[in-house]
Amino acid sequence: MNVEHYRDYAADCILKAEIESTPEDKNLLLNVALAWVRLAQQTQTLGEPAASDEMESSASEPEYAA
Repeated sequence: MNVEHYRDYAADCILKAEIESTPEDKNLLLNVALAWVRLAQQTQTLGEPAASDEMESSASEPEYAA
């Protein structure tokens, strides 16, 4: 997953919260949205390892036939 996916999930939660009928359910969805936003911020701050970096590190190791 990446930062954009986390933000999309947060946006979905906010949209769902707008149509909820009870304050408790709205609050729950808004808190979940907040958690997704925080995860996106933390992920962006820490930086995500690029998939190509992982592939390069494994590609640099020689493969031995058994």
